[in-house]
Amino acid sequence: MNSLLITLTWVALNWAGSDSPTKVIAHAQFGSFIASRTPAEAQQARQTVVSFLTWYKNHIQEANRSPLVNQTEGKPYSVNLKNGERYLTYLKSSHLLTDAYLNQWRTFFRERQAGFRQSPQSEGPPTGFDYDLVMLNQDVDMQFAALKSLKMGKVVVSNDKATVGFTLLDTYEFGLVRQNGRWLINEILNQSQE
Repeated sequence: MNSLLITLTWVALNWAGSDSPTKVIAHAQFGSFIASRTPAEAQQARQTVVSFLTWYKNHIQEANRSPLVNQTEGKPYSVNLKNGERYLTYLKSSHLLTDAYLNQWRTFFRERQAGFRQSPQSEGPPTGFDYDLVMLNQDVDMQFAALKSLKMGKVVVSNDKATVGFTLLDTYEFGLVRQNGRWLINEILNQSQE
């Protein structure tokens, strides 16, 4: 059965607190919603997300090659900060993530190291590292196997910020910022796991 493509374009004038109207364009396609100054901006933000998901699917094994937690038998766990930097450098090589996003993970690694020192752990999955740190779940292999069935959701663009929603087994919202004319991912939320 052929997919039914319904495209609805709605243009409204919205007063943005000044005497000049701001154009708001909503564009619905395949059940998604886009609110932005132009559909092209929303499409670019959406494409950044799809490009990153594809990149990560193709590079997940390499990205996770170095263990982030030292788990020597009989010793308490510790975060391997050197491998953490390798991991973040590899993610940065996608050229689709902001430094702020990567810095949040640096902070997380330091906080978990402090947590392991305060409450030593030597058995079971290391607290905070029992899921994929990018997709924020344990079923990342199943997700990427289903990448072709990615269901895009709401895309909202406001100035140099955007949010892109989608479903890939779980429901996600990616926060993006425009830097040097390019959309970069600044935040990844797995709304199904919150």
